[in-house]
Amino acid sequence: MTRIRFGILALAAGLCATPALQAQHPQPTEGISFGLGGGLILPTGDYATFDKSGWHLLGLIQLPIAQSPIHLRFDALYGSTSHKSGPGSTKLTGATADLLYHIGERASSVRPYVLGGLGFYNVSDGSSTSKFAFGLGGGILFGVGTLHAFLEARYLSVQTSSSLNFVPITVGVMLR
Repeated sequence: MTRIRFGILALAAGLCATPALQAQHPQPTEGISFGLGGGLILPTGDYATFDKSGWHLLGLIQLPIAQSPIHLRFDALYGSTSHKSGPGSTKLTGATADLLYHIGERASSVRPYVLGGLGFYNVSDGSSTSKFAFGLGGGILFGVGTLHAFLEARYLSVQTSSSLNFVPITVGVMLR
């Protein structure tokens, strides 16, 4: 439970930074965008009983839907966590298709967003299984000089026999 609180705290800290970042260049949220990022994986539930926190890499493509604040986003994640007792690790490889909703003014330098979607993940910890997954989360998209970055946290649940749940906290850059 403390891991979820940590993830929520990290996201809240990013949202609190919003007023300080308002003076940056306007944030473009139009057109097709690509993103690269990485960060922490925080196991939750039964998964946290057996594994420590880990790392992940994320790649994404984001497509606007007409002139709305809604985008279609496809992302791929690869990550790893170490077992708490004994050697070994759990590898996570998966992809999700999400709907992403931008909050706030279109020309704003900082745009919070929420997202949710479905995906497919392979979990390998000695044996390998591939199952459907779902996720919900949020983040902020902001300008840093001439670059555009994002900070987000999501709750992902892979529907294995005991539901493997984790929170990836990602920091990354958006490219056009």
